[in-house]
Amino acid sequence: MTSGQARTTALMQQANWHYNAYMLDLGPQAYSRLMNMWDLYRLALNDIITLEGDESANLLPPLRGMLQAQYLISGYNPEDHSHSSPDDLGARQALNRFNAYRAQSFQKGSAVITAIHDIEQKNAGQHSVAAAEALLMLGDWQLWHDEKEQAWQYYQQAMVELAERDDAQIQVDRLLGTPVPLPDIDGVRPLPPAVDPEQGNILLEFGVNDRGRVVNLERLDENDASVGKANRLMRKLRKTRFRPRFEAGQRIETEKLVRAYVIE
Repeated sequence: MTSGQARTTALMQQANWHYNAYMLDLGPQAYSRLMNMWDLYRLALNDIITLEGDESANLLPPLRGMLQAQYLISGYNPEDHSHSSPDDLGARQALNRFNAYRAQSFQKGSAVITAIHDIEQKNAGQHSVAAAEALLMLGDWQLWHDEKEQAWQYYQQAMVELAERDDAQIQVDRLLGTPVPLPDIDGVRPLPPAVDPEQGNILLEFGVNDRGRVVNLERLDENDASVGKANRLMRKLRKTRFRPRFEAGQRIETEKLVRAYVIE
């Protein structure tokens, strides 16, 4: 296919297919799905740049797909997936290639989010909510990689940008008024969605300190939900990094958050 909307759409559909195959753990080399996903979204991005330039809002979908891929690449755990025999030469070569991708993940993810921010700022305006949300994405990426000081700077920068808006406090409260588990993008969120307490079969209480770490986690319900599955969810929650709550521009510890989940 020649460059154009049809090819761009096909590339992005194929990238999403590899994402779904990865999530279903199809095939013996799950990490190859992530490399294919990244490469296909990048090809779609390049097609759009060729046709529309590097400031088009149409670049945002492939960029978000590329960020999704980088979160999965950097957080890849081989224990969660099936693998080829260690004697398979092709598999070893693919794994070496993947390790090279992962070594560059932090840099590439940062570049992708910076591009998202620049496009949002160009199209929506410097003090737009979309541009501020992209700064939060930069902070989240840094914090998820334990680059705390850089993360705090991006969060502060987002608040400075929002401060110029008439609805500044409303937007700050919406975006930074409660702890948010990371990654905070579709397709790679670490926890199941929280539900109303009457709908869930597990009820948890925990705090999030000013560095985004979960503290004082307790189970409150007395349901018959599987103890093993409940414990796995609690272990995952303890390992999850959060964007902490901000108040008056400062990171604040949040106590006694109550969240209900459905586990089957």
